[in-house]
Amino acid sequence: MNSVGGFGIANVDIIFGNARRMPKLGEEVYSESCSKQLGGGAVATLIQLSRLGVPVKLATYIGDGPLSRYLVKELEKDKIEYNNMLSTDEEDPVTLSCVVSCRQDRGIISYKPKEAAFAVDKKKIYEFYEGCRIAFLSLEQKELCKPLKEAGCTIVLDSAWSDMLSLEWYYDAFPYVDYFIPNSMEAMKITRTDTPVQALERLSEHLKKPIVKNGNAGCLYKENKELHIIDPLPVRHVDSTGAGDAFAAGFMYGLYYGYDLGDCIRFGNITGGNAVTEMGCLSAVMDEEKLLKYFYEIYGREKKIS
Repeated sequence: MNSVGGFGIANVDIIFGNARRMPKLGEEVYSESCSKQLGGGAVATLIQLSRLGVPVKLATYIGDGPLSRYLVKELEKDKIEYNNMLSTDEEDPVTLSCVVSCRQDRGIISYKPKEAAFAVDKKKIYEFYEGCRIAFLSLEQKELCKPLKEAGCTIVLDSAWSDMLSLEWYYDAFPYVDYFIPNSMEAMKITRTDTPVQALERLSEHLKKPIVKNGNAGCLYKENKELHIIDPLPVRHVDSTGAGDAFAAGFMYGLYYGYDLGDCIRFGNITGGNAVTEMGCLSAVMDEEKLLKYFYEIYGREKKIS
């Protein structure tokens, strides 16, 4: 049980950066830059985690098309070993997104093949995760929380936005989740509350150590009935794409090496903050040496001696 496991559909982003503004219908707006990069999700998180020196175990879907070939090239560049879960004849079983980033915010339009392209036996997914020290799961994999927890894995449940988010979706998973890491918008949507603090309090009814990421206001968490706020990394913001994925990587770095919850969140704030300083999910590189340097300089914390 020496690795962090994650399984998810890969995303490829075409990013138009530094546009003056978002185009209106019928308009054409030019951007200052354009690039193709791997996008967010479990693939991005595990690449970030691998760059921090943590052994990872990645599963995704890879076909024979141009996007799949690009994905393989990028994984090999970061020396990531992977399991291909594709069992259909889909040429490119990835999500393709066009991202327009401007000063005010960003807009995204995406295409993903139909769900039938991603058919995979649930037993195969369980066997992939079995034996991992930490299982990084998505909501779609929530039925694995119970058996993997019982098998000895630490369960980190990721969150993603949906207009249909509700607490009811999580009732059967939360008893087996060690850490759930939503951002404030997701947390408020799930709990039907109006503030991040209210969302944290509501989540504390279901989780022993609830966490709510709150952007440039830091990160909230509750432990032993006490509410805590960890300040964010002070950075110059360029693009928010991938901040949550990078936070998850830093957070699980801390978990992997046995740091307490507050320090795990500090690591997450560092990696998440670093990610927004460049355009795209994986452009701002963070290695373990840089992470520990910020850990000491920003938060006054020392490397844990095992």
